[in-house]
Amino acid sequence: MSDNVDLPPDVTERDDLDEREDWEGLGKQWKRRSTLDSFHHAFEGLYHVFNTQPNMRIQSVFAALVLIGAWGFGVDHVDMLHLVVPMILVITAEIINTAIEELIDLQVEGYDERARIIKDVAAAAVLVCSIYAVLAGVMVFASNDNLMGLLHLPPELPTQPHLGPLQIVLVGMLLLAVIIVWVKRATGWRSFLTGGVVSGHTALGFLIAVSIAMVTRNVAIAALGLALALLLAQSRLQSRIHSLSEVALGALVGTLLGLVLFAWPVVA
Repeated sequence: MSDNVDLPPDVTERDDLDEREDWEGLGKQWKRRSTLDSFHHAFEGLYHVFNTQPNMRIQSVFAALVLIGAWGFGVDHVDMLHLVVPMILVITAEIINTAIEELIDLQVEGYDERARIIKDVAAAAVLVCSIYAVLAGVMVFASNDNLMGLLHLPPELPTQPHLGPLQIVLVGMLLLAVIIVWVKRATGWRSFLTGGVVSGHTALGFLIAVSIAMVTRNVAIAALGLALALLLAQSRLQSRIHSLSEVALGALVGTLLGLVLFAWPVVA
């Protein structure tokens, strides 16, 4: 592949040489992006959709409620999959819809009937995925014995969740992501992966450490998990991405979320 960089139409041979070199430098910098940079930009794109699209924020709230309901009413692994897949489809459709809208707004000035049709068709994809998600949720929860038991007289309390430790941790990670992204939006923070009043990396580390302690019930292994979480927190401080209070708040959020998620299986 050639290293030549296509210049914009308004750049000609008579333009200043420095401008041409700037465009070539940007092109080479883009080509040198690492895999880690690609993931970083992808997460920033996801946060942009959340931060700018009200529908995405509404969907995140419903996703969190569905996850809490699935955990609380003790759905099994298959039913959890039937709930998670539609949620991912809805979020993916919303991301694509936002990208199409941004592209149309970039290329079209004023009202254009074809642009309206394109936007409507993209929004229809989100609608279809949302209907599928609603139907899947109704079918899963309507056949759930624990939920039906609450409707009896007298109500029957749900039994112990059927999810395994790995599934509970995954639910916790998704809920943690929703919590962190809402906190960052509420405080006006523009980046999802760096900075913010709550250290998301530290919260994730302590969530995993608590999960390890709850699952293994082994002091040595639990201490090792805690040490790794503390090292992660220390790295956020040393790199000056977060302050001590932000790291401490992240540790508190991750610890509390882990205790809540594993309290029911332990007590039951």
